[in-house]
Amino acid sequence: MADEFKKTDLEILVSTMNRSNLDFLIPMFPFASFSDFNILIVNQTSEKKNLVSEFSNVKVINSFKKGLSSSRNIALKNATGKILLIADDDVIYFPDFDQKIIDSFHQNKEASVICFQTKTTENKPYSNYKNENLLMNKKQVFWVLSIEIALKSDEIKKKNVVFNEYFGLGAKFEDSESLFFLRRVIHNNLKVLFVPKYIVKHKKYSSSDELNSDRWLYARGANLYKRFQKFSYFFLFKLVFFLLRKKFISFTEIRHKTKVGLKGIQDYKALLKSKSENLYE
Repeated sequence: MADEFKKTDLEILVSTMNRSNLDFLIPMFPFASFSDFNILIVNQTSEKKNLVSEFSNVKVINSFKKGLSSSRNIALKNATGKILLIADDDVIYFPDFDQKIIDSFHQNKEASVICFQTKTTENKPYSNYKNENLLMNKKQVFWVLSIEIALKSDEIKKKNVVFNEYFGLGAKFEDSESLFFLRRVIHNNLKVLFVPKYIVKHKKYSSSDELNSDRWLYARGANLYKRFQKFSYFFLFKLVFFLLRKKFISFTEIRHKTKVGLKGIQDYKALLKSKSENLYE
């Protein structure tokens, strides 16, 4: 059928930095050669340190811009596949990942985006996933990893859905890029579906390494204001006391951490006032 997708319609969008060769792709596909897949790499680098591909179906864009969301947007803009899979350079795919993705879009034709499952490198579920298909709302996309996202290229591009370049690693607020991307998808009346199929492995994130950092709390302050506006202050205080209760921070850190989160709120509000950012997803 003309509207059926094939595995060759899948393009993998890999964000990476400062690469000089393609060797990093080898462990991502332990069951096959990476050259068997359509891959678009955005390599954020400096001038005269470009990455080059000798494979026709492994394309490279060397970018001198910073930020993970910028990298994702460059990939989305230049991708040619009908189905696009968001990827990082440290993931490991399961042997049948591509077939699972294609089958899921065949079986759920109404979905513009499908979110899948990740296992840790210890072979455990990365998150507390549902056991059935779920049409997701703006709250339910909160825990989705970017590496779990596959999408229909034409529908996303038609609605001009992009990553918010103020959020994500290397940006002003280094968190929440996937959350606000998926919320923007839903805001544009496109459907985001969760399908309980494992497609990828990734090292388990250690919350103790991140939740006590100023960088994270500063970004989370901006996140809260973008989602809740005037109620963000209440949710920030609630978050700080959650961190205290879970022993991510000490009692003596409460004042400092609250000020960091408030600074995130203040700086995000300044972006809104300058009209360089919009509240809408």
